[in-house]
Amino acid sequence: MSENYDLISENDMHMPIRCIMQRFDHIRSQMHDYFELSMIVSRNCTLQLDDHIYNLTEDDVFCVNPLSLHELHGVNCVIVTVLFNQTLFEQILPVPFHPRFFFISTMTDNQEAIVQLRTLIAHIIKTNIDKKDGYELRNWSYIYNIMDVLYRNFRIKLSTAKEKKNHKYALRISEISQLIQQHYTENITLQELADAVHLSVPYLSKFFVEYYGMNFLSYLNQYRLMHAVQELSTTDKNIDEIAIDSGFSNSHAFVTFFKKQYGMLPKDYRREQKKKKENTAQRVEQHNYIYGLKKYLKEDTFFQVVSPVKKTEIEISVNGSSYTLLHTWKKMMTVGRASDVLICDVQKMLTQIQETVGFEYIKLCGIFSDDLHIYNETASKVPVYSFSYLDKILDFVIVNHLKPWLQLSYMPEKLAKYPNRRLFGANVSQPHSVSAWCQLVHEFLLHITDRYGLDTIKTWKFGLWNQPNTSSDLFGFTNENDFFLFYKSTYDCIKDFCPDIEFSLPPTYYIVGESYENWYLNFLEWCKKNSCLPDCLSFTYYDTKMISDKNHSKESFGFVYAMSLSESPDGLKDFVMQVLRERRQLGLGNMPIYLSEWNNTPSQQDLLNDTCFKSCYIVKNILENYDRLDSFTYQALTDLMADDALPNKLFFGGLGLFTVNGIPKASYYAYTLLRQLGDQFLGRGDGYFITRKHNSYQIMLYNYKHFNYLYANGERFDMTETDRYTVFADSDPVTIELCLSNIPQGTYKISETYVNRTHGSSYDQWVSMGGLELTTPYEFDLLKKASSPGFHQKLMHIASDETLRLNAELELLEIRLIQITPVICPSDVSR
Repeated sequence: MSENYDLISENDMHMPIRCIMQRFDHIRSQMHDYFELSMIVSRNCTLQLDDHIYNLTEDDVFCVNPLSLHELHGVNCVIVTVLFNQTLFEQILPVPFHPRFFFISTMTDNQEAIVQLRTLIAHIIKTNIDKKDGYELRNWSYIYNIMDVLYRNFRIKLSTAKEKKNHKYALRISEISQLIQQHYTENITLQELADAVHLSVPYLSKFFVEYYGMNFLSYLNQYRLMHAVQELSTTDKNIDEIAIDSGFSNSHAFVTFFKKQYGMLPKDYRREQKKKKENTAQRVEQHNYIYGLKKYLKEDTFFQVVSPVKKTEIEISVNGSSYTLLHTWKKMMTVGRASDVLICDVQKMLTQIQETVGFEYIKLCGIFSDDLHIYNETASKVPVYSFSYLDKILDFVIVNHLKPWLQLSYMPEKLAKYPNRRLFGANVSQPHSVSAWCQLVHEFLLHITDRYGLDTIKTWKFGLWNQPNTSSDLFGFTNENDFFLFYKSTYDCIKDFCPDIEFSLPPTYYIVGESYENWYLNFLEWCKKNSCLPDCLSFTYYDTKMISDKNHSKESFGFVYAMSLSESPDGLKDFVMQVLRERRQLGLGNMPIYLSEWNNTPSQQDLLNDTCFKSCYIVKNILENYDRLDSFTYQALTDLMADDALPNKLFFGGLGLFTVNGIPKASYYAYTLLRQLGDQFLGRGDGYFITRKHNSYQIMLYNYKHFNYLYANGERFDMTETDRYTVFADSDPVTIELCLSNIPQGTYKISETYVNRTHGSSYDQWVSMGGLELTTPYEFDLLKKASSPGFHQKLMHIASDETLRLNAELELLEIRLIQITPVICPSDVSR
């Protein structure tokens, strides 16, 4: 097993180095043209090099010279490797141009040099994860430093007769290797090679066995195989072409040698590599495989990078064209599942967000789950319906001025075809009887009509749960046709009861990709043909890619899917634009599109969920996609979700806007600031959004940065529980210069409300308080009171030029709302 994280593309000709992180049980015997410097960062392994075996453990470092066979064995061992070509130094190195080194940390007492190399490796990995401005130049600096340390401390020197003999042989090895590199595609023989290096055939044959550990033909084929494997992994050439291109006499000879070395056919190897590439971004859980490098990230001035101050200039006329905003991001909110609304603390949080923000709908899933005791049967199998608990939920949300979006889920166990099919404690089976299911839906509709009135429930929304093409371990049915029948029967049940009730497409987990066809496209065509077209589209979107993997479900907080985060900062925008295009292609007119669940991750243990990242992420994505869809339902209101057991921590990376005990996070304040935007749109751009309300103006600013490549693929590296911002390459503030023209003359109050690491972030305030778990109500109350957004206001006078100039400096991931409100009416000033 081996998992590679290529931090620098090997095809990037501008980069002097390539970095790899691997988690392996076995790395097959291999050779390559590059010089390799590696460090074990987790677990133990054995290195086989030049017929010797070395036992290595965490923090051990070793080097491998070019064209040297080496092999590694371990159990779930993690290694980081830096590769570069020694030819880069030919113009500056003294003879020999291609020095050979021997360096294995267990074999030397030179601790100073070992620490230097570990530090250089750590900074190379960090630099190439962050990719700050000028990192390409720093890569050159690092490899020069590596070569300097190796050359001074671990070069095979020429001070003795034995070493001179070794040097003579090293030059001969280099000469032979270069000849093989130049002619490996030809039918080169041992005789031709011996003539080229002026040696006899018997001597050269013996030399190969002694210094290469194999005979000439085996070495030649190993070199050919190295290039063939590269072509298998990176091209679409057929096996015959690859065999000839790599110097094998025919495909049979290539396949035979390949199978001997790899234990499989080349086509199977290619299929395996293709599958790995497709799943490259699909890591399982957040982990700290290379956390051991953190202690070597010394804050030397040599390694510090000072970036130029970034400046954004915004010029806009408040008399420019505008249009009315609908604020569809306030259309709908959600909790974990309907039964969570029965929890007193959840009710308090829901009430608070309604008072400060005010949503129109609340999505309630799991209304038929067994924890609400909706459905039961007598001993003679007669259905018994009870809606008492659900009534309590509906009554509460209605009192809080919310309309229910009712997801008809999940399957009561007594109705389930597969009673043991459970996810997060809920049964997600198809029904054993579709008619019995429809009778439950009908009884429910009768009940809520009697209780709330038909005119009221016509304003509610209804739908089923997720789509059938997910794994049967998730929401999927046994086959697609079963789901289609289930959907149509439910649709007919709803519409027969009242045609005016809105029934939605099942909330489809949407995947953005040029070649990926989302299942709902064919489903809607089927719906048209079968007279059951939904009234609206409903989607679930996360900036993740997922694969089913039961083996890792326990490591990801009960979530049975493996995942990685998107490396693109614009994933939601790509989704919005793609789904709008598809609506046009399907000829659906202006059919409403509800984003009924969204976030950058579905994980309840993503450490960034608690930080300022999430508040800035919310603001960026809502402002970039403002009103393009009919709802943007953020998942979720609170960390207090009953899907699974919760960690005994305050800030464990939960999805909520509130912690489990109701302390607002920075993400909560993102919504309270968005709530204050005006109704008239004036302009937007990278990092800003401007509106007007009557005679006042609102400017929302944000300094968004995306996390690095490695974090997206699950590796926290140098992130800790109390230092979660190391995954952002650029931590520099941005200066924003605002120039608003055509503002009527007069005096205005400038009010600024901001959320950053020192204001409005309960997580960061908790860290500043010591980062210890809080234990008393007094401590929780202190944290809550200390976590309010920052606020500042001042008066400014607009002169006859009707121009307002403001400057603002935003920290990394800061959001800021500037409100410009007239204090003295311009007409009063004229009088």
